Formats: sequence, C-alpha cells, structure tokens
Amino acid sequence: MTFPSLVPSVRSFTPGNIPQTNQTSLNGIVTGFRRGNRRTQQTLSLSFTNLNETQVNLIKSHYIDRQGTFDVFHLSSEVWSGYTTPPIPLLSDYAWRYSAAPSISDGVVGRWGIEVQLVSYAIDTGDLLFDAGTASATPARTYTLNAGSASATPARAYIINPISAS
Repeated sequence: MTFPSLVPSVRSFTPGNIPQTNQTSLNGIVTGFRRGNRRTQQTLSLSFTNLNETQVNLIKSHYIDRQGTFDVFHLSSEVWSGYTTPPIPLLSDYAWRYSAAPSISDGVVGRWGIEVQLVSYAIDTGDLLFDAGTASATPARTYTLNAGSASATPARAYIINPISAS
C-alpha cells in the first residue's frame, strides 16, 4: 500500500547512517567495522496544513490499514514533490513505516494540520518483485509491487498495488 498522494507543506529528512561498530584495542587505537551496506534509521517528518476532512481521513485510514507502526509501505511521488531526484527513490531497497501515530490538529473551521513521523525499513531486493505482470511465484518473494496478474502462491507478506493478482 502506498502513502496517500498528498503534497506535504514541510518535509524534514535525515539520511541516517551505515550500521557500524567501533572496537578499541588495548593500545587505544579505535577501528571501525561496517556492519552493512545500507543506511538505517533514515527519518522523514511530514507536515500537512490546511487539509480538508477527506484528506485527513486518507492519512488516518492509511495509518490504521498499516496496523499503526507495524506494517511497511512505499511513498507516493507527491511526498517528494519538487525534487527532480528524491533523496530515496520511490522504489528502492527501502520501505517506510510510521514511527508514531499521526498528530492531528484543528486549524481554521473545516481545516486540519497533520504531523507524520516515518522511519525507513530496509528490505531485501531479493524479496521484492517490481512490476510482476504474470510473473511466476518461484522463487517466493516477501514483497510484490504492481502485482498485475501474478500468482499469490506461495503467499506473500506484502502485495502492493495488487491489480488482479490472485
């Protein structure tokens, strides 16, 4: 499921860091060890202002559909509106999840503001199938994006934009 197609009023992105640990030897020399090749703990704060009730309900329903902070999703292109090249491509090795419940505030009568806090979630590209079309279900993949009429056997954990997938 993709985040609602709304353009935020304000975005704040923190690129995170590569997982690493440091080891100090007995003589005091510090050596760093990289523990992965993808950034972790990337955060994205989105602020939406002057939303109508329908737009507020889109974000609220998305949060509920994603089971709060549990389930992952991809961002819509509107989230990165204004970027020629977004900091993180829409379809990449990363999905997103809520790090907290959206904060909804009243504004002018009939208008609301929402603050959304997201954190990146690294996914294994071997588990991700883009534009599946009529792709075979073998090997099994956890994520299927733009599923087309791809078989759902074996079961996938996440089918994003299922179209007519079985």
